[in-house]
Amino acid sequence: MRRFILFVLFISLAGLTACSTISQRRSSAQVAVQKGAPVVYIHPLDPQAYAMSSVGILPFDLAKGINPRLGTAAAGIFQDILLGRETFHRVKLLPEHYGNSDEALRAGKREKVDLVMAGRINYALEGTELGGSRLDISVRLLNTRTGKTIWHIEQAMEQPMDYPKTDILHSIFNALQPPVIRRSKGAPVVVNMLAQSADDIADVMAGARYVRR
Repeated sequence: MRRFILFVLFISLAGLTACSTISQRRSSAQVAVQKGAPVVYIHPLDPQAYAMSSVGILPFDLAKGINPRLGTAAAGIFQDILLGRETFHRVKLLPEHYGNSDEALRAGKREKVDLVMAGRINYALEGTELGGSRLDISVRLLNTRTGKTIWHIEQAMEQPMDYPKTDILHSIFNALQPPVIRRSKGAPVVVNMLAQSADDIADVMAGARYVRR
């Protein structure tokens, strides 16, 4: 009788833990991103002084080994978010690539914009369904008339790895549950990180002292 009770308790515990494990494994199909707050190195005394300015966004410069298409994608994301937030009066994409601040300024002057955004993706890594994505970007907003940097902002974020538990106890529990069907991953995580960063940086350029976590 005692053995039967212990067996029933074990099966009940296994069932409860299996349910919990299913829930945990389903939620880990989309691993949460941990983002750092934007680090502001240079900023204007009055951000609102540039609210009526026109801004040209160049394709982001890229560190070696990063997919070239990501630079153009980043510029497009920043344009959409800055326009949607009405951070500046006019925001347009500039087709030229740049190698340094002088080239960025010349491109902005040719397009007759007040400010030019010279962004750079310093690091980008697309992870797997278990996580592991990372992004590090920096953005400079330059005054095309004076050549001075109005904003210099950097931000980094990462997606921790969510390794499955492989100890004996979890192996037994996993054997008692049906196979897990993972949800669609959706958009690439690095692209979502770029959108989050653009959202934060737009907030900062609009004068916010804090960004949403």
